[in-house]
Amino acid sequence: MRTRLKIARLSIASLSIALAWGALPALAQQDAGPFPKLGEHRFSPTGIVRDPWVKSYVVSNLGLGQALNNATAPIVIGGDTIPGLAGNLMFASLDLEYQQKIVDWFAFRIGYRVDARVGTDLETLLSRGINTVMGFEIGWLARLLESHNNMLSLDVRVSNKSYTTVDIASFVEDVINGIDASIVRNSPAIRAAAGLRYAHEFSNLFGIIANGEVGFGESIQRYAQDDEVFYQLGGQLDFDLAAWRNIPLNVAVGFETDSYPEASPDVTGNLNTGYLRVGFIARDDFTIGLMFSGSSVPIATDAASPETSDSESVTFSSVEFDLRYYF
Repeated sequence: MRTRLKIARLSIASLSIALAWGALPALAQQDAGPFPKLGEHRFSPTGIVRDPWVKSYVVSNLGLGQALNNATAPIVIGGDTIPGLAGNLMFASLDLEYQQKIVDWFAFRIGYRVDARVGTDLETLLSRGINTVMGFEIGWLARLLESHNNMLSLDVRVSNKSYTTVDIASFVEDVINGIDASIVRNSPAIRAAAGLRYAHEFSNLFGIIANGEVGFGESIQRYAQDDEVFYQLGGQLDFDLAAWRNIPLNVAVGFETDSYPEASPDVTGNLNTGYLRVGFIARDDFTIGLMFSGSSVPIATDAASPETSDSESVTFSSVEFDLRYYF
């Protein structure tokens, strides 16, 4: 309850700041069509390093990934130790988001996301189980500054996610030990964050996007008692081939680090992600994108007791297909 009250107060305060800033006159405002654009450069929108444009849009993302030869920790069941082996992990995600421009400088959005991680071999199914994250997010975006080749916006968001783990090894261990066993563990968590989004156009071909945010929220770790403070930092190099050589493509290369990833409770550190996105931009109101990414995250070797466990780095690659329509 205390966390929810803090988040409500933060949301109201951040919204008041956004309204105050937005009431100030922007510099050289421009709205050359619905697509994110500065000068003649059209930017590549992604769901990782987000852009600062106050636009109305709807987007859907579908992603699949895999971690190969993931080493599993030894499993202790009934006093017997099963040696750790190597297995594979599969990742899947579905993201739906809608943003509505309320006035020229302010927009509201709502989104729903589902992420899943599952062991595809017996070894990883026993040691890593099945993990899902699902829930919604609401956010507010206010443009603070715009010139011919710069844009800066304030972003505020609140999310309510449910982190569910199907832990087979711990369930079997609890049954053997005569403990009230539960194969499914659920950890709901509410969090809020505020940050800045920035974009700069260097030329028709080249631009950059950068953003950073800080926030706090309920921990998804069962043993943690206090709320957690977290941060995200990211940057993107953006290339518009349509403005440069009349090729209807834009290409983005970027990186993000997240200290509180939307992942399973056994994650013990930052999620670091690098990506390459290629987008088709033949129309000024619609884009189709294909993104390839590689990520690394430390995961506790003992999922049942991550607070006392060692951790190992899990590296996985994924591909994501997105459709985005501006109006």
